[in-house]
Amino acid sequence: MVEQVWYLPRDGYISMPWRNGAGVTHEIMRVPAQGEPFSWRLSLATVASNGPFSAYPGYQRAVALVDGAGFRLDIKNARAQELRARGANGLFAGAAETDCALVNGPCRDLSLMVREPGEIAAVTHLHIRDDVTVTAPPGMLQMLFVLNGQVVCRKLQTSSARTQAPSAAYTLNLHDTLIIQGAQISWSVSEPVRAASEILAMSFAPRASERAIGAADENTVRPAKRVS
Repeated sequence: MVEQVWYLPRDGYISMPWRNGAGVTHEIMRVPAQGEPFSWRLSLATVASNGPFSAYPGYQRAVALVDGAGFRLDIKNARAQELRARGANGLFAGAAETDCALVNGPCRDLSLMVREPGEIAAVTHLHIRDDVTVTAPPGMLQMLFVLNGQVVCRKLQTSSARTQAPSAAYTLNLHDTLIIQGAQISWSVSEPVRAASEILAMSFAPRASERAIGAADENTVRPAKRVS
């Protein structure tokens, strides 16, 4: 897998209506950049009222609460899931009939959809009180999303690369995203201002024929913000 990194600031997300017209989402990144079916899509959605989620047959779906009092997901033929705390998350089939009931007012959630037989391997809520090392499993993409505060992400060098210049770092502010494509790359995540920072880390693998993001998808890439 080709090593690439995308820094995606929140002010670059693209606003669009839900497929069923019941809400608004801010698309962070999708591959390919336009059209359907897509290989995978990451978005930040506003859930303003009770009602059904859009159906996405043939996809795995993960959602995580970003802010608000939370909501309950009633999923046909599956156990209901309640997301009431920031970073709480659930995984379900995109084809499943899913109704959302708000706990106390509007919320925002982060949504990842991956076309089968691709898979969502892990969703982890991390509190960044000291340096934390995040490693994507082999063959996976790794997504880091800032739930609270600010973090600095820096690629860790391998033992064979210790004589090279230090790796550039990415400063991520609230609701910014970093997506990492590469072969089992480890990253250090730290908070520069001790602001009780939190991130959400998602590891996922698109279908085997769609795993490398290449030049054809370059219009999904936003400029990288780096600090030395």
